[in-house]
Amino acid sequence: MPSILAPPGSPRTVSPAPSEGYDVTALEDHGSQAPDAPGSESGGDPGRDRIQLWPGDPGTLPLDVRRALVALLRGPYLSQQRAPELWSALLAHEQVIRRHLGDLLLDLDLDADTEIAFTRNLVPDPDFDRTVPSVLRGVSLTFIDSALLLHLRHLLLQGAAQQERVVVGREELDAHMRAYSASSGNDEAQFSKRLLASINKMIKWSLLLPTDTEERWEISTVLALILTADEIGGIEAEYERLRDSMGEGGDPRDGAPDSDGDAPDAETDDDTEEDAS
Repeated sequence: MPSILAPPGSPRTVSPAPSEGYDVTALEDHGSQAPDAPGSESGGDPGRDRIQLWPGDPGTLPLDVRRALVALLRGPYLSQQRAPELWSALLAHEQVIRRHLGDLLLDLDLDADTEIAFTRNLVPDPDFDRTVPSVLRGVSLTFIDSALLLHLRHLLLQGAAQQERVVVGREELDAHMRAYSASSGNDEAQFSKRLLASINKMIKWSLLLPTDTEERWEISTVLALILTADEIGGIEAEYERLRDSMGEGGDPRDGAPDSDGDAPDAETDDDTEEDAS
């Protein structure tokens, strides 16, 4: 089953959208360039020219590049739509940002078509014989989480075929998800409560974006990047397993969410959110 990656301490899956609260200010108003170290090369590369934003600043990068790095680390993703200034900084200094992420054992996943970028755990060479820690950790998905993600992914596919944004409402989600109520092992009231919890997760993970209409959301195109064909197949296979277990007289709660709404035995991959990294 797929998982959504989050950095230790404060999961990315519950952090604010990376673009909110940022005010990218012109570098010349807040920083000065320190003299190059002996033997250094510049060539317009901010990774080689040390930029001091204030006396004693230990950093080396321009303010906009640092903010782009912070946005990627906070997650869940950085997009041109939500943070155009930071997106421009990312494109202008992509290699520098990749190097700094690499120092943290993170890889940059950047999709130029959707104009979305996010981080993944860096995968070492197969011949590398030392343990590489995972910076991003997986978040278990409940049965209802998975069903909702799969539905949103299919809606996004339909919208992509028509080359239009996909907006979905609470009533539409309730109507579609009602078919999974029996499989979840919950009564109608419990199912409605857990469905609302799953919808709120999608909002926190910035997979459902707010619109001007209450309880209507735009489905983020990042979902197409983090929920691949393999993950879709895995979710559908899990549904079939649950249906088979109920058909054989099994407890429908086996493998379904526990009382806290988590799948207790679900193993998560090092991949968004997969990685919603």
